[in-house]
Amino acid sequence: MTGRLRFSVLWISHLSVAAGVVAILGAASAAAKPVAVEFLPPAIELKPICEQRSQDSDVVGRWLAWDRKALPKQQPWLVLREAQRLRDIDPQQYFPIIKRMIELLPTIDPGMKADDVAAEEITLYLRAGKTDELRQSKMVEQLINRAEANTPKSLYLAAELMLDGVSAKQDEKKALSYLVAAAYGGNPNALLELAKRNLEGQQIQGWSVDPSLAVTMAFGAMVGKLDNGICDRVTRIAREYEKGEVVAADRRISEAWLRFAADLGDGNAAWNVARYHLDSSEITKDNNLLIHYLKFAADKGVVAAQSELGHLYEVGAIVPKDLAKSEYYYQLAVAAGHRNSLIKLANLYEDTDQQGAREKYRHALNELAALPDPPGWTFAKLGNLAIEESGYWRAEKTATDFFEKGAERRDMTSIRSLALIRLQHSATDGQFDEGINLLLELLDSYGRTDTMADLRDAYLCHAPDGPQIEKAQYWSANAKEALNAGWSVKTIGDLVEHPSTAETASLQSGALNGQSNFIAGYLWYLKTSKATPEAIGEWEKRVAQNPDAKTAYAILMLQADDGVDNKKAALKMLLEAAQAGGRGAKTAAADLILTSLGQDAKLVKTAGDFLHADAAGGSGAAMQLLATKSGPSTSAADVYREYSDAIEARGDTEAMIFAAGQVSDVEQKRSYLARAAGRIDCSFDTALSMASAYFSFNQAADAVKWMTVAEAFSAGKPWRSRLLGETFQRIPQPDMQTNAMRLFEVAALGGDAKAQQYLLKAYLDAAGANYSQEKAVDLMVATISKASPAQILDSLSRLERSHKAIQQQVLARVNLATLFHDAAAAGDPVGMREFGKLQLARMDGPEDAVVAQDMFQKAAGKGDVEAMVLLSRNYAFGIGTTPSLSLARTWLEKAASLGNKEAKEMLVVMTMKAN
Repeated sequence: MTGRLRFSVLWISHLSVAAGVVAILGAASAAAKPVAVEFLPPAIELKPICEQRSQDSDVVGRWLAWDRKALPKQQPWLVLREAQRLRDIDPQQYFPIIKRMIELLPTIDPGMKADDVAAEEITLYLRAGKTDELRQSKMVEQLINRAEANTPKSLYLAAELMLDGVSAKQDEKKALSYLVAAAYGGNPNALLELAKRNLEGQQIQGWSVDPSLAVTMAFGAMVGKLDNGICDRVTRIAREYEKGEVVAADRRISEAWLRFAADLGDGNAAWNVARYHLDSSEITKDNNLLIHYLKFAADKGVVAAQSELGHLYEVGAIVPKDLAKSEYYYQLAVAAGHRNSLIKLANLYEDTDQQGAREKYRHALNELAALPDPPGWTFAKLGNLAIEESGYWRAEKTATDFFEKGAERRDMTSIRSLALIRLQHSATDGQFDEGINLLLELLDSYGRTDTMADLRDAYLCHAPDGPQIEKAQYWSANAKEALNAGWSVKTIGDLVEHPSTAETASLQSGALNGQSNFIAGYLWYLKTSKATPEAIGEWEKRVAQNPDAKTAYAILMLQADDGVDNKKAALKMLLEAAQAGGRGAKTAAADLILTSLGQDAKLVKTAGDFLHADAAGGSGAAMQLLATKSGPSTSAADVYREYSDAIEARGDTEAMIFAAGQVSDVEQKRSYLARAAGRIDCSFDTALSMASAYFSFNQAADAVKWMTVAEAFSAGKPWRSRLLGETFQRIPQPDMQTNAMRLFEVAALGGDAKAQQYLLKAYLDAAGANYSQEKAVDLMVATISKASPAQILDSLSRLERSHKAIQQQVLARVNLATLFHDAAAAGDPVGMREFGKLQLARMDGPEDAVVAQDMFQKAAGKGDVEAMVLLSRNYAFGIGTTPSLSLARTWLEKAASLGNKEAKEMLVVMTMKAN
């Protein structure tokens, strides 16, 4: 084996000498690109002979502990390699150690020449940036003065020192002659340098070897003999093929030489083979080779390979998923000081529920936190871990300390968490302003636009002197997210019926950003608006993969359909979400079971287990359900006593509101509600709950504050205004009753039927304080003038049934034809249909029938079933169109298929007449 390698080197040496005697090859060409040379490893049997390099940390530690008196008894080439490695790591910091190692090398290697020692020292000075000291030492001039008697290695170094301007002798011709001499002496660096200069178009006196042959000679010299240093040399060949500076880049050949080195025992080469196959952009990927060499490298102690193999086992890519092996390889890398593997190990422990993983997760985070420059997010995770384990209220101080450390290191999650804690204590001097400033920092310095919603909520729910509506609206507008955001079946249905580009964009943006309620809402929107199957399928996958979104979607299902089958389907989704840890899934499932499926004893037990589990976790919604739906044997006081410790440790807003209702001491009530406000998810429902809680013990000022917050969330949502009105109405105080009437009017003008009925009853009650027929008429005129065609019809129908006289006065003041015409022009199918009916009713001429027919046709095309029936009549009798029984039947069949009873009856009559 050794003989074959020696033979190839001798052959190249003889050829190079011949090239120096006679110009058998042409002058160097001025080629603009690297030469293509196919220099492949010899096909020989290989055995591991190379010594694996130590980890950098081991090398540094070993030589820092060295007494610098004598070199250890080991192979000289290993000492030299480690000196060179220290030089690569930090030549300035380790300069004295490296210099002493080089000086002592001849003591363990008698064959080492003085010029070789000088070459190593000179290289050290240059790498350490000590050029002036090097010049003063005279080592460079001494090396150059002895150049012609030097080894090819020293000749090459002398040439480089002169060409780079390090030497005081600026003689380019002489330097190039040294370079040529070094090349003819077989120095690979000189051969490659001359080939490079030739390729750049430079003619070198005394050198006429073609670049491709020079590259071949250089590579042959690098291979040399089969000794302990061969792996370092052939790895250099691989690097040259990877760089593509002198020889044309060829990853295939580079990979072949790396495998050659790996098969000789070089773990670093094996890692590079694996890296090539992981990338696989310029070679044919082979997973078997990848895993073979990756494991070999990892077992040789190559940290990068250990980390990558740990990752592959973690995700189950290429190899079967095996978290134990993943942990093993990550730990090997961590033991070698690999920071990124410690991060990966922490993430591995965070995402697994294996026994002991939580303690290992904490340990990994603490290790990260103890690093000299720890990542800021470590402290955010430590803070959240403390909250998760001990509960928010008990861990607040510890978590705050962690978040402060993370914020100091500019971690965005820590900054936001700290801001929310500051806002929670907004009643304390300066805390509100500090919280606002932290949020503004996230927005201004990091571009976190989602912070705008936090700023909106801060001014609404945390401002110490009450809600600052204008500032909240400002941030809401900038965030392009309405204060009334909150997606229900009704709001989504309204959006489909009355499209709004801004609201649709807000819904889609929230879904794309991964917000669970928005993901569920967007899927419901796509289905309601009859989007393409591909779009619906894509978002069905997203809902299925997100337990929180699955919970939200199940709740939408329950809002839309009260049928038993639908409830069972929704329960299935909730149970799946609960199994996957979806927030609120257990409580929602329990509520559904106890409300609608209580006949199933097994499900009822499941519901009880769910509620007790969530209540123990501080869920006020679960506590409330236990108090109201567990049966007469369980009271709210019982639930409070059982879970008072959970409330104190980790109670959420609803838990604090629940607790406030179970104590009699006013100050204790206020304490609970203050904590409820601190952690509030600022929304209409939570604000209304806070207001009701304060009303319950006659704290009107605080209650009105929260009613104001809730009202800010009610713009464009008339039923919310009506709910607020009903809340105010229950408080027997004149100013509260005035607020109730104002909110009922807002709701009625927005089209809320219940609010309209309440106001009509109040205005038409001759014995009541609000009696006024004029106001009743004004209300209905204003309501109808702003309403959609469908709402107009509903309002008029209710008036006809209960207030005929008011209806007549209203009809005298509104122009239905104009309202329906305008709605029809805007594309409303009900407006089209009703305008067509009015045209037929007046029939001043045949053109009215044509207009009516056109309106019915358009409305039917938009899916209006009543318009389909009217259209079929026009076709049957030729009203505004040419008679056509076939078209009349077609439209009746469509209406009947959509459940229209009249259409079904007319089809029966048509069939009987046809027979």
